[in-house]
Amino acid sequence: MVTCSPPTAREPRQQTPLADLDLQVCPFDVIVDTREQAPWTFQGVVIEKHQQVIRRQAKTLKTGDYSIVGCEEEIVVERKSAADFLGSITAGNARFRREHERMAAIVHAGGSACVIVEGCLSAICDELDAPDSDRQFGSSTVIGITAAWPMRYDVPWYFAGDRRRAELLGFRVLFKWWFDQEHGGGE
Repeated sequence: MVTCSPPTAREPRQQTPLADLDLQVCPFDVIVDTREQAPWTFQGVVIEKHQQVIRRQAKTLKTGDYSIVGCEEEIVVERKSAADFLGSITAGNARFRREHERMAAIVHAGGSACVIVEGCLSAICDELDAPDSDRQFGSSTVIGITAAWPMRYDVPWYFAGDRRRAELLGFRVLFKWWFDQEHGGGE
């Protein structure tokens, strides 16, 4: 599991302006589930000094929010905003369990699946434990579920910190899976 750390005072890293990068057409098309309410656009994604041109197709997915065309039963990424994540592990628990069972079937068949949260676990927990929180549960519940479900279902959860980092991580998960299929795995 990946969690975020609080920002530290350090020199900002110099980034190459997008205009100075080579364009590279992504070798696969990304499927965006038609029910996705706030879809990632995958704009400005850079891999090894190549700005990726990423084609997207809207399609209703049985599992997850993102996949690769032709590989819907092999690789899926489930996106959650921080608020949706909390709703999914509490009131929407039964639906999220069924989603995890489908993702687990993909993983056990040799594929890959993950949940990417557009938030930081520590910030989510701090908000729940705030004196003015009106939630019926606290950080202990969230931490317990966060520890248990990824192990139970073999589906990792990544807390990306914010929406942009979640989007970049989501694309990298898809890209890494595709690359490994094309080149026989490895790092």
